[in-house]
Amino acid sequence: MPRAIWSGPVSFGLVNIPVSLYPATKSRSVSFRQLHAEDNTPINYAKVCPADEKILSSEEIVKGFEFEKGRFVVMEDRDFEAVTVRKGRAIEIIDFVNLAEIDPIYYQKSYYLAPQDTSLNAFRLLVEAMTRQNKAALAKFSLREKQHMAVLRPREGALLLETLYYHDEVRSAKDLDMPAAEEELDRRELELAEGLVEKMTAAFDLERYRDEYRDELLQVIERKIAGKEITVPKLAPLAPVVDIMDALKKSIARQESGEEAPRRRKRVS
Repeated sequence: MPRAIWSGPVSFGLVNIPVSLYPATKSRSVSFRQLHAEDNTPINYAKVCPADEKILSSEEIVKGFEFEKGRFVVMEDRDFEAVTVRKGRAIEIIDFVNLAEIDPIYYQKSYYLAPQDTSLNAFRLLVEAMTRQNKAALAKFSLREKQHMAVLRPREGALLLETLYYHDEVRSAKDLDMPAAEEELDRRELELAEGLVEKMTAAFDLERYRDEYRDELLQVIERKIAGKEITVPKLAPLAPVVDIMDALKKSIARQESGEEAPRRRKRVS
């Protein structure tokens, strides 16, 4: 069971429900240590002042905000304590919304909220009311010296809390340097593209997929540990699409025949 990283109440109206916050995800990435190439000794990281090349202890380091190039204002603990919004110890529900109205681009990180022993009944009431109304809750709370926006929604009897980016933290696609469309799409190509999308449509089920890179990387590591020779395969380059109509027709034919399209470049023997 994961360890709670925050405890406090969920509040809506005059109701306060004590809860605990737990990580909802875990990283499965393969991690590596940096070693000294000469003797394979793990490297330690030191914080060094470039002015005098002195290694600093944590007591010698302060936080500074660069308000002009090369000019800093030093922030002390009491300065952060002066920000009153940090002192809120509750997940404050602001509004209830329809989940479908939230653009997924705003989602940041997922956590679970579980009731404490004294709040089980009130917690169940909130979850059941939200489930019956098919609503999610927009909330604010403070965690790790930052005020977060979050959305709460029922999941498996608990509440899933997903922190959100603020609106001004999300870039607009309009800011991209995209080439302007100079002509209309070909109707036949569009119909074929729609047909291919329909043929490739499946029920959403992430259990069908694996991190293939991680699996192969772990196999390489196991072969290295066993002292086996590692060979690097040659990969055929991806060919650019010259005739999109022909590529769409062949893709649809592949789907209709049940032949799975290659997900990556084939190895060249």
